[in-house]
Amino acid sequence: MKIMNTPYRSLCLAIAMLPLISPAQHLEYKEVFAPTESWVKAQEKPFRQDLCLNGSWQFQPVPLPAGFKEGIDKVPTLTAVNTDAWEKTPIRIPSPWNVNSFADKNAQGGDFRTYPSYPAGWENAKMGWLRKKFTVPAGWKGQRMQLHFEAIAGDAEIIVNGKKTGNHFGIFLPFDIDVTEAIIPGKENELLVGVRKASLFDKRSDYGRRTYQAGSFWGQHIAGIWQDVYLVALPPVHVADVYVNPKVAANLLEAELTVVNEGAADATITLSGKVFPWMAATATLSAKPALEIKPVTIKVSAHGQVKTTIVANVQGQLKYWSPQSPQLYGLVVQTISNRKIIDNKYTRFGWRQVTLKDDKVLLNGAAITMRGDSWHFLGIPQMTRRYAAAWYKAMRDANLNAVRLHAQPYPSFYLDVADEMGILVLDETAVWASDGGPKLNDPAYWQDSRTHLSELILRDRNHPSVFGWSVSNEVMPIVRGVMRNPPGMKDTLVKYYSVWADICRQLDPSRQWISADGEDDGEGHLPVYIVHYGGFDAMNRAKKSGKPWGVGEAGMAYYGTPEQVAATNGDRAYEDFKGRMEGVAASSYQSLIAQKERNAVYQSVFNMVWYGLTPVPFGMKDITRPPTLEDGVYFTHFKEGQPGVQPERLGPYCSTLNPGYDRGLPLYTTWPLFDAIRDAAANKVVSKWMAPKPATPAAPVVKPVQSVQVLAGEGGTLATALKQTGVLFTKDIKDPIPQLLFIDGAHPPVADSRDIIEKVTNNGGTVVVWGVSNDKLSALNQLLPAPLIVTDRTATSLVKFSQSSVAHIKFTDPLDSIVGGISLADLYFSELRPAEITTQGMSGALVQQSRVLLRAAPTDWPKWNKQPEYAKTGMVLRSGLEAKPAGAVLIAKRMGKGRLVVTTLPAAPRLAKAEKTIRMLLANLGTPLGTGSDAGKPLLKGGGIVRTLLSGTYPITSLQEAADKNFIDPAAGDAIKLNATVDAKPWTLLYEESGLVDFAKAKMDGPKNNAVAYLSFWVSSPRALDDLLIEPNIPIVNMEVAADDAVQVWLNGKRIINNIRNGDIDNGKAKADALKLHQGWNHFLIKVIQLGGEWKFTGRLTSNQPDFLADLESALQKP
Repeated sequence: MKIMNTPYRSLCLAIAMLPLISPAQHLEYKEVFAPTESWVKAQEKPFRQDLCLNGSWQFQPVPLPAGFKEGIDKVPTLTAVNTDAWEKTPIRIPSPWNVNSFADKNAQGGDFRTYPSYPAGWENAKMGWLRKKFTVPAGWKGQRMQLHFEAIAGDAEIIVNGKKTGNHFGIFLPFDIDVTEAIIPGKENELLVGVRKASLFDKRSDYGRRTYQAGSFWGQHIAGIWQDVYLVALPPVHVADVYVNPKVAANLLEAELTVVNEGAADATITLSGKVFPWMAATATLSAKPALEIKPVTIKVSAHGQVKTTIVANVQGQLKYWSPQSPQLYGLVVQTISNRKIIDNKYTRFGWRQVTLKDDKVLLNGAAITMRGDSWHFLGIPQMTRRYAAAWYKAMRDANLNAVRLHAQPYPSFYLDVADEMGILVLDETAVWASDGGPKLNDPAYWQDSRTHLSELILRDRNHPSVFGWSVSNEVMPIVRGVMRNPPGMKDTLVKYYSVWADICRQLDPSRQWISADGEDDGEGHLPVYIVHYGGFDAMNRAKKSGKPWGVGEAGMAYYGTPEQVAATNGDRAYEDFKGRMEGVAASSYQSLIAQKERNAVYQSVFNMVWYGLTPVPFGMKDITRPPTLEDGVYFTHFKEGQPGVQPERLGPYCSTLNPGYDRGLPLYTTWPLFDAIRDAAANKVVSKWMAPKPATPAAPVVKPVQSVQVLAGEGGTLATALKQTGVLFTKDIKDPIPQLLFIDGAHPPVADSRDIIEKVTNNGGTVVVWGVSNDKLSALNQLLPAPLIVTDRTATSLVKFSQSSVAHIKFTDPLDSIVGGISLADLYFSELRPAEITTQGMSGALVQQSRVLLRAAPTDWPKWNKQPEYAKTGMVLRSGLEAKPAGAVLIAKRMGKGRLVVTTLPAAPRLAKAEKTIRMLLANLGTPLGTGSDAGKPLLKGGGIVRTLLSGTYPITSLQEAADKNFIDPAAGDAIKLNATVDAKPWTLLYEESGLVDFAKAKMDGPKNNAVAYLSFWVSSPRALDDLLIEPNIPIVNMEVAADDAVQVWLNGKRIINNIRNGDIDNGKAKADALKLHQGWNHFLIKVIQLGGEWKFTGRLTSNQPDFLADLESALQKP
């Protein structure tokens, strides 16, 4: 009896297939993308039949009402079908109509455009109709007919031949609609499915917006039919559901049967069962049963339903299912009426039992430790058994035996493959709150969670791989940390831990494991204790509970910036992404060892499959360029009525697994995290993951020179910039040939200045060309010993020398001392604002003849830091692979007896950290230095605001209230002093070196959502700027601010900025031009308003005469 190819067979077949190259030069794959068995199994025929309705459908987008505001306005009505408005392009069902815009980060990350034929306008549609015409076999007359949908994302209205047959709201789970009265056997039938995207039902509030379970990225994005559709014919009396309960400890196999009678007469039937071994090698059932179950006879009333149980004493006739030996069985339940077989129902299961005892988990009576993986579901690339099998194989290779199907119900074939490969599964709902989206103050949300959990259990409870239920993910941390525990919300959640546990026990008494990932033990209401990201303290707390405990997520893989990862890998973390991943691997290994030492029953870090493996460049011969639609793998197989998705294409970098689609690439390629996870399961400690971080060499000791000069052409600004950074120029010039000569490269002096350059270097001095400009490059090249080429190369982080690793750099050239003592941490600005340290690189003959001391980092860290998870790995990998303009930013060359140095770095950078690094370079060049831009005052010399007095927080109920109400009198600046109080809140010192204030990290009493904070400082102007007629060429000083969410600014009690809005800081910029500063002291008061999410602020003063900013004095309180 044929069932299905095993995952091993499918995977091997996929890898063995040779892809073909089309005339358009893209890669083609001719096999079935998602091999899937039909809904009705061979053992169930001919009593049951099915018709797969997958294939080409018609689509009709329905526009939203004009001016519609999602989450605010009433849910729009789905208007009736317009018979003349069907799109010309067919849609391949199953697939969401907006699938091509999923995981799109301006085409910077993985390429998830899987259906290139779909019009771009579909991506913005939020309502629509789908139509399919099909012919039903005439022989189905007299059968009950159901439409079976494995999953529709949104609110669905089902119409058959013009008759409304049902509705369903959901995203992930299957449902059935009885259409017997609407179907016409032997004729062509029309199916219409109207869908409204789930987000149209959002209700925006201070505490989330979704009253339904949407999971994470995929579920929140999609709309439409995204899993298989069948028309199923059933006998009027049939077994509607089978629940297999293997009571291993009692040596009993129980099967609870739900029998329905949709006929007009009562029925007396006999139910019997046979259990056949499922043979993995051939993916078939054995011809001989391993166990027969004694028949039972029951009566089912007309239009009624009965539950009954059949039981067999196993007596060693069934082999255990386990990760080492995943033996499966097929239970065939036969229904007999009047001595005639009227129905067969097939259910696959495993003979195994998972129990809890003290702090242990027992599988078939023996203690087991689970080493797990997990990841977000990312749509079409993962919509195939081939992907599941490849993932589980990679897990096995990494010594993992368990998986948590994270943040949503995965398609059921993930459980099928896990059953076959012996992977233990923690089955998780879409009750996921990490984005703050669930509307946790709405009873409808909680009621929906009941339905959702019940549907998941009913779908998956017969899978032997499923060892437990994860009822939610990170809801409590959101209630506490983001929503700040509004009245009653925590109590409701704690109540629902018990509600959810009761549902699990009622629908599935066979499984004792019930947990909430990242929510401890649900305030004592759950039998298993699971922590997230809490380090050793969380592990110790969990172990102390005395319950089985585990770590659902840990490590920095998904978020850690180089600055954070440097704690375990030093400067290597900044050099490139592999260096970062080495540090992530080390800290993850140490976490896994700590979990093992504390006897965690579920051990994991987040995660192997996405962060331990590299994104696959499908169909990319040249990875030094961005992908196009011609790249990737194109799937030429398409068949009407074919189960499973049938994508047109997989784009480069959309997956970390390659189950044979691209013959030229392996199944997977690893990052260091994979090795660390694998090694953590070993019996011995692997020392390389425990090594201390490398140290940075000490700075050289350089005696300052006695004479420093600057040469510049017309309009030169270098002298001013260097003074701002603290350079002390020689005032009384006795020797016309200085020891250190700066050349303004952006405004080069006249050509005959080459003579003094040569004199300086012939005397053993140093010439530094600082700054370059394409406009003046020709003039500059006349002063240089070889031509220089300037490139457009923006960098937020730099690396030293040309080596591939800087972990143990030793000075190999005297010129290297120029950057001595400067670590890569000093050269990393990617997390600051503005992050750019330079926008120019250098190449050409001069660079080739010189020592490159600093260059732009090969990894563009802003492509990683703070980016969405689905995009960031592809973005950062591509940033290191794709060709970029030359990135040398500091070069040095011996010239005469001295040296020539050229740099594109700013002489007076805006960031205090960048200035510190520039001052280190200057000191290594022997430059005499005074104080820099930051003199310990509110303003840097360049105008950046880095110090203020801080007061807060003050609670608000709305954005409008925050805008209208002043908790601090803007005219009372004289009273604002350090430690002075307002409403018992003291004014405290706030210092942020980067200039980017993160209020979430500031020490303040009061809420950090729906709140206001104030910043205060004083500025003294040497000239009056409030009378433009007082003198000619008066400096103009402006103020630029940016805030998340809103900001108001007062100058001397008068409001000058009023940017009232809700959103991130990048879109929250505002400016006040021509500030009317009095001569003397002026007071600035800044109100920063927060609704939810991040709470940040940055500000600076600017001027049309930059030198004037250095003349401004500033103070925290009025002197």
